[in-house]
Amino acid sequence: MKTLKQLLTEYRATGKAVPAFNIDSFEIYQAVEESVKETGLPCIVQLSPGEDKFIHAERLFVLVKKAQLDGLPIYLNMDHGQDQIRLEKLISLGFDMIHFDGSKMEYLTNLETSQKFIFNLKTHYPDVLFEVEFDKINLVDSQVSKNSFTNPDKALEFITQTNADLLAVSIGNLHGISLKLPEVIDLNLLSKIKNKIPEDKFITLHGGSGINPNQLSEAIKLGVVKININTELRNNFNQSLSKIYSAEFSQKVYENFTPAIDDLKNIIKSKLLLFSTSNYV
Repeated sequence: MKTLKQLLTEYRATGKAVPAFNIDSFEIYQAVEESVKETGLPCIVQLSPGEDKFIHAERLFVLVKKAQLDGLPIYLNMDHGQDQIRLEKLISLGFDMIHFDGSKMEYLTNLETSQKFIFNLKTHYPDVLFEVEFDKINLVDSQVSKNSFTNPDKALEFITQTNADLLAVSIGNLHGISLKLPEVIDLNLLSKIKNKIPEDKFITLHGGSGINPNQLSEAIKLGVVKININTELRNNFNQSLSKIYSAEFSQKVYENFTPAIDDLKNIIKSKLLLFSTSNYV
């Protein structure tokens, strides 16, 4: 199996992106694994700190390693990690990448902290990818302000000085799906960021659930190589279960969950196919 860096490099060169699916439950992971098996397309599965507390990353690691032994191209990431001790433990366990989120810190503090953290680990774990961010990506229903968007010059400074591999940009993307705010990303700003950062660095987009597929395709053309999907999976899973349990349902839990997993697979496959359709010109 390719390393994650090899995959991302290949995908960016051919105008593709890898979806990164957050795992809220075993059933969501099951839907992802079955979708990868049926399509043959790669993805990243990842955990936020809250999801880690519920699932425990070590358990997900075992499931993913079993899938990899079966030939499935599934990679592991810790999403929005802030606890450096926990992140280092997951790196030593065998995670393919980690995302250190220091965006709540003042910019220079974040830069210095990220720089030191990555420097201390890169020599020991050369194949692990490090993702960083310095702009706080807006949460759902927050007022979108261009003051929070990523400055291209700062993007160059931050990713170069920290020696990170991936930068999560803020260009109008939101964490969550808003029914009040239109989630429109600034593709012109994305192009400026892409033209600034070195060719061996990657751009990632969080909050992919609420972005129009046409805009996502354009973002991939402009070099975005990893797109996070979370809220769309959560919403779909909860809605499916709600319908099942408001109607006649089985006492066998797996019989209720199976159709909900099938519904999830439709979304997951659509993302795998959309992101892996070559936009290369």
